[in-house]
Amino acid sequence: MKQNKDLRVIIAELMAVIARGDVGPEQKKHVEAAIEELRRYRRNRNPTRAHVFACVRTVAESLLNAFHRK
Repeated sequence: MKQNKDLRVIIAELMAVIARGDVGPEQKKHVEAAIEELRRYRRNRNPTRAHVFACVRTVAESLLNAFHRK
């Protein structure tokens, strides 16, 4: 149960980043992709180790793409 609580908090924090309005449209797209991946992971009742790693990789890539200075 703690896992779902932690995921809800992370999703809420990422949604707050979007709601503040200090992110551009490209950044918003990447943050929303990370949120969707976390929601998909949260719905999975018995994730495998490989699925956990894939989720972490996808979320990390999305957030790095969003906030990496080019």
